[in-house]
Amino acid sequence: MIKILPSIASANQLNLQEEIDKIRGTSYLHIDIEDGNFVPNITFGLKTIKSICKYSTEFIKDAHLLVTNPLLYFDDLLELNFEAIAIHYESMDYPLVALNKIRKKGAKAGLALNFKTDVNDVLAFVDFLDYILIMCAEPDDNGEKYNSQIINKIKKAREILPKKIHIFVDGGINESNIEEVVSAGADTVVLGRAIWQNVNPLNRIINFTNQFKEVE
Repeated sequence: MIKILPSIASANQLNLQEEIDKIRGTSYLHIDIEDGNFVPNITFGLKTIKSICKYSTEFIKDAHLLVTNPLLYFDDLLELNFEAIAIHYESMDYPLVALNKIRKKGAKAGLALNFKTDVNDVLAFVDFLDYILIMCAEPDDNGEKYNSQIINKIKKAREILPKKIHIFVDGGINESNIEEVVSAGADTVVLGRAIWQNVNPLNRIINFTNQFKEVE
């Protein structure tokens, strides 16, 4: 079944407690950590992440590290019982250092890929991965809109990667394009504005999930 991960980075940052309360009853919470260096935006520091985790203990949490030095974050995130952590392939010369550290602590390890990174680059790491995260939008000074050209990348990933490796997609996905990313091979979809800009975020998650209950 397709998993829908609501990204708290797209919620109202002035009242994160209330925003988290709006999705109680669902299972997952996705946390994008952006450092203002690897990407222009800054989301959450570790102090805020710890507060989020303390207030959302019932959620299964995963982290997407859009940071220049992901190794600086691992000890804290793993102590906070994150189920999965994705680093960007582009952020490290030796990704295995990070992937092995994540897995040794019992969490799932992911590699996130920007547009410029070919899926073939992941093949060397398949024995050390649980999932990849394919970006469907990038910081582009144009609203970070979904790019439909990424469909070919998702299809290729599903063709060449072992079935055990899950395919996450993230960036500008909404009701108009979610079906095509799932049909291309994604099994986990990160949704931001499509969830939080709705009057009832929980119902939005439930509706998206129910839409794909029959998808295997």
